[in-house]
Amino acid sequence: MSELTDDQLKFIGTPQFHQSIRYAYNQRTHSFFFYTQLEGSREMTPIGMFSPLLAEDIPYNPQELVETIADVMSRSDTTYDFDFQDDDPRPRKPTA
Repeated sequence: MSELTDDQLKFIGTPQFHQSIRYAYNQRTHSFFFYTQLEGSREMTPIGMFSPLLAEDIPYNPQELVETIADVMSRSDTTYDFDFQDDDPRPRKPTA
């Protein structure tokens, strides 16, 4: 593929997605797990989990919610560190 011209880059704008997010459903734990690929590697790293409280008669479409979560994760260009030893549950300053 050829490189884009300056006019094409101006028209397209800045990249909308910063990382590729995939998700999988685990039926045993009734949870959705989110994964991203490590940079420069083929390894997938788990980065999040969502689990509906109900297993039946869920009053919303879990697929739409999970896809929305994955979309938000893929657009984020900021990372956060949590220190679970600390009593303060707020995230530290962004690192990116």
